[in-house]
Amino acid sequence: MNERIALGFHTCVDYELKWDTQVIEEQIKAFDIHADELRMDIDVDSERAIWIMSLAHLQAGIGCEMVPDTPEMCVEFANHFEYEVTLGGTPTRAAIILDRLGYPSVLQTSCYNEHVKRLMPSSVRVLPGVGPEQNEIFPHVVLQCLKGVRIHANDIDFITPRENRVLISRDADSLNMPVLPDEFGKMIGGCEVFLLGSFSEMLDLDVLKDRMEKTKSLLAYLPADAVVVMEDGCYVKKEARSCVHEQLAPQIDVLSMNEDELQQYIGKSIDILDPHAVVEAVKYVYDNTGIRLILVHSAAWALVYGVDAGMMKASLEGGVTMAATRFRIGDNFTLEDYAQTKDIPDKTDSISFCEKMSEMLGDKIYCIPCKDLSHVEKPTVVGLGDSFAGGLLPGLLKESREE
Repeated sequence: MNERIALGFHTCVDYELKWDTQVIEEQIKAFDIHADELRMDIDVDSERAIWIMSLAHLQAGIGCEMVPDTPEMCVEFANHFEYEVTLGGTPTRAAIILDRLGYPSVLQTSCYNEHVKRLMPSSVRVLPGVGPEQNEIFPHVVLQCLKGVRIHANDIDFITPRENRVLISRDADSLNMPVLPDEFGKMIGGCEVFLLGSFSEMLDLDVLKDRMEKTKSLLAYLPADAVVVMEDGCYVKKEARSCVHEQLAPQIDVLSMNEDELQQYIGKSIDILDPHAVVEAVKYVYDNTGIRLILVHSAAWALVYGVDAGMMKASLEGGVTMAATRFRIGDNFTLEDYAQTKDIPDKTDSISFCEKMSEMLGDKIYCIPCKDLSHVEKPTVVGLGDSFAGGLLPGLLKESREE
């Protein structure tokens, strides 16, 4: 009952697929997919369409979240592979990270089934967002791929340009994202930090608007000096993203997004090591959302832009360290692994980038480089953003902000 960190609302069951190039190439042939069909903007109305979208994103080196027409398509896709069952959703995976770091938390979930009950740590006090009768499992299928993998079948022939992941789900609980303002509000009155997960999977704008009103009511239960961090997402509907930002901006302190979400927001691809392009992009988000601090985390650096950006120093360091720890160790990391990650040298080109950003923007930006993880032979590329969020939150507790 002494939790200082609260999180909501996304919880899901992940099927983390084990990569198998042979399976990929067999399915390209089985569905008779050809190079000129690979597109990132088609309707996901069949398993074949899932394969086309996945291949297009892998080829481009861009992360992807897609919502097929039925959950059965997700299961059919997953069943071609071996997979591990884990818990996902940024707030939920962040709560699990916090448990490993020794911080209890309170979490409202969007689902509550056998896997949630089995895998949730005891230090996480859970308010289920659904009743006991609503226990169906809608898997979130996660396909993660290493850099430098050749995929060759039919006339398709490319090498993946970077580590990447594709997320595939049709989750009724996520699509409806329950928010319980009164019940959960009574549990968060003493919390100093609140992590609000993305609403990117919600497709019905009327349902989304209702959840915005309930979220605003919930956040009013927090102390006046609590810090609210909202995770952004690659929204299926752009108007939904605008609605979320517009409705919640007055109560959000930090909007956090990754490099893919940043580029989706500005509507174009940029070189993430080009300081001028990144400055232009971040200022665009800042000016258009009205949120006082914009946080962007990438494979090369993490930054916060806005007034008093330096207050996020401990948070950024914690987020980068935790994401790097997951990248090199996976789920089963220890506190010793986390401590050892701090000593890994930073990326050289990232150090230069951060120095240039500070020269350009002064104290309105705080930017740190990511760790040089080129030596990691079998990285974990799923859940890095969630791990970043989990590592970020302790740095926003009052004692860290006041240092």
